[in-house]
This record gives sequence, structure tokens and C-alpha cells, in this order.
Amino acid sequence: QAGIEEMHAFLAEVGIDKSAYNLEDGSGLARLNLVTPAAVVRLLAYMAARPSREDWVGLLPVAGEDGTLAWRFQRSRAAGRIRAKTGTLSHVSALSGYAEKRGGGRLAFAIMVNNYGGAAGEIRAAIDRICSLMLE
Repeated sequence: QAGIEEMHAFLAEVGIDKSAYNLEDGSGLARLNLVTPAAVVRLLAYMAARPSREDWVGLLPVAGEDGTLAWRFQRSRAAGRIRAKTGTLSHVSALSGYAEKRGGGRLAFAIMVNNYGGAAGEIRAAIDRICSLMLE
């Protein structure tokens, strides 16, 4: 409970309204843990403006290179230009992080697909296409 109270205080500092999320436990896996894409983008933008931003961004897998993105975005314009965290549960797929724009600059993004009935690979491919379009 104390950890959840600390999260509430931190998210208020970030500027995220309590209506944009619900925390039931600290694992992040409870079905009642909820967050809006807008809240995730707000958090990402906040962290990108902090003095420790490069340490924060450095924690995220690089598209086509390592971690959960090692096999995604290979041989695409997004390779090496997306740093993001995946999120996957049954019928849920998400990707949130940063896209490095061609002319410079970093775009924070959160793509969440919930309660889909198709194949997970199709959903991931659609998310990857959206990421490629963000880089244009």
C-alpha cells in the first residue's frame, strides 16, 4: 500500500490525473491495473525532460537490436530509431517509448491495443507500421 501511495504522489508530480490510471498492486500484472495511453505519453515526456533522461531512455530496448525489440523492425527505417517497452497479455499488445525523428528530435508515443480478437502477429505488425509512419 505504501508503494502505491508513493506512485500516486509521483504521478501527481508528473501531472497525471488520477482518472487516467488505476493501481491495484505493485506488480503491474493485475487485471485492474489500468493506464491510458495519454498518461503513458505524459510520463515519457516528463522523463525525457529530466536531467537523467539519457539513463532513462537507455533502459529501453532498441528496435532491431536488443531486448524485446531485437527481432522487430529489422531492416526497416525504424531500426535503431525506436526505443520502447513492449507490453503483452492475452488479447492485449502495447508499445510505448520514443521515436527518433529523421531531422532530429524525439517523439514520445504509446500504442495500446486491447481486447483484440485477431492474431497477435497481425496486431504487432500494425503497431510496427504505425511506428514507421511516425518516423516520416
